[in-house]
Amino acid sequence: MKKILVLVSLIAVGVLSYYFYNQNNTQVSTELYEYVKIEKGSIKKVVSATGKIIPTSTLILSSEISGKIVEIRKDYNEKINKGDVLAIFDQNPFILNVDETETSVEISKSKLKQKNASLEKAKSELNNSISNKKGSESKLDDFSLYLKKLSGNLEDKKALYKNKFISKKEYEDALFEYESAIFQYSSLESDILSLNAIINSRQAQIKIIDAEIEEVKKLIEQTQLKLESEKLDLSKTKIVSPIDGFILDRHISVGDVLGAYQKDSIMFTIAETLSKMNIEIFIDESDIGNIKVDQSVEFSTDAFPDRKLTATITQIRYSPIDDQNVITYEVLASFENPNNILLPGMTANVDIIVKNKNDILKVKNSALSVKLNQKPKKQSSSGSGWGSGRPSQMQEIMGQLNMTADQQNKMRGVYPKLGKLRASLEAKNVSPEKITKEIQLFIENGLIELLTDEQRNKYFALKESLNVKKVYKLVDGDHQKIDLITGLNSGGYTEIIKGELSEGDEVISKITVETTSKKALRLF
Repeated sequence: MKKILVLVSLIAVGVLSYYFYNQNNTQVSTELYEYVKIEKGSIKKVVSATGKIIPTSTLILSSEISGKIVEIRKDYNEKINKGDVLAIFDQNPFILNVDETETSVEISKSKLKQKNASLEKAKSELNNSISNKKGSESKLDDFSLYLKKLSGNLEDKKALYKNKFISKKEYEDALFEYESAIFQYSSLESDILSLNAIINSRQAQIKIIDAEIEEVKKLIEQTQLKLESEKLDLSKTKIVSPIDGFILDRHISVGDVLGAYQKDSIMFTIAETLSKMNIEIFIDESDIGNIKVDQSVEFSTDAFPDRKLTATITQIRYSPIDDQNVITYEVLASFENPNNILLPGMTANVDIIVKNKNDILKVKNSALSVKLNQKPKKQSSSGSGWGSGRPSQMQEIMGQLNMTADQQNKMRGVYPKLGKLRASLEAKNVSPEKITKEIQLFIENGLIELLTDEQRNKYFALKESLNVKKVYKLVDGDHQKIDLITGLNSGGYTEIIKGELSEGDEVISKITVETTSKKALRLF
């Protein structure tokens, strides 16, 4: 009996030992929580890029004449004022040309004086001939009357002679006087004809002199133009700054011979100022849609990596730059250069602020990914968020926006273009994530272009309302799920648009699971 009791006791102890061994060697999991506080502050969404610092404006001075450089008065980095002489060509050949042409002008002017004197003489002789002609014509008129008188007297004498009233001598004297008058009349007519010939000759001579005078005048005019051109060339032997600024680059040396407007005729590069400069930024095509004029820019340089400066977008150039199938667009941002510390050509590391919200509630992004007692859901590769571009989702959107039939038809016309867009992006070796982003942006832009202002406002409101996230707020030691409507997301933070949270509230940001093992209780 005693043996049986001992055996039963041993069995009981074994069973108990086995039970306690298994119970105390199981693994125990403990969840540890890390919390972050809801903050109030600002969120900036930025587009990052690199750029190059350039002057606001540069001027390249080239040689307008051919000649030899004999003096350089300004050098690299020197500050210059408008009108300062920068360099001088050898002036001797240009001075000789001016002197020679001035002599030609004086000779031509002397010829003009001679021609004018000849013209005056010819006009005077013409006037004398005209006056003599008028005198001869007056005498001819008088002689014509006298000749008529003598003719009548001759007829009377002839009748008297026939009737024997006068002698033959008296008749012959009257006849002689009449014939003498006829001769004189003929002589006067000859004089008038001669004077007409002289007058015609004088008039022809005047025309010739007039033509010669015009020719000399034109010669003088041409020579004076040549003189002005040579004086202008002489003035160009002094290279003068047209603006205030500084010498950015000097391309010439004393003794260089330059040709007018040739490729190697560049003399100076002048920057207008260093106090105000530009950043030349190259933006990827996927980001250019976010860039607008007047947006703020924060940047630093390799020379001053710890110094942040600000600029403002002043220009977006629409001409694409294709570098090995990578498309970028040039953007200019203007900034004030404190104490002229930044120099042209420096590399700028740029953050363009495309959105900036101040004094808003925000939460760290890690808090939005926390899940309690839930298995992670596998996301579809096609995407299910707003703007993923699925036809069923777009139909729903169009229904909520009350789009017209015409708008809906036009929107459906966007989808056939997606295949071509995808093929184009794939040909450029764009990553799948970026292709998805580009397609979503293409669909969204196509939709926005079709909407009225009222529909567009509703669209953005709907888009914002669908950004629903959840966090777990610590309330009296318990975790309460809070649904949030979120907005801007950047820099590790997300904007809280709507949700039952206040500044200082604590939410779970991380869950850590610790696993421990219980050791068996040893009885022996």
